[in-house]
Amino acid sequence: MVDKKDKNGKRQIQEENLDDTLDDSFPASDPPSHSGVTGDRDPPKKPEKSPKK
Repeated sequence: MVDKKDKNGKRQIQEENLDDTLDDSFPASDPPSHSGVTGDRDPPKKPEKSPKK
């Protein structure tokens, strides 16, 4: 039978490893600040091409 203290200790180590990994990868999950895309509006409409004569 698995000792409850061992199980809790393993869980704590897993949680700490996960926290470290998330901290290390955090900036990669954010879009670059210079992108200008916020997602709160539709992109501007492109001007229509005038027909050639």
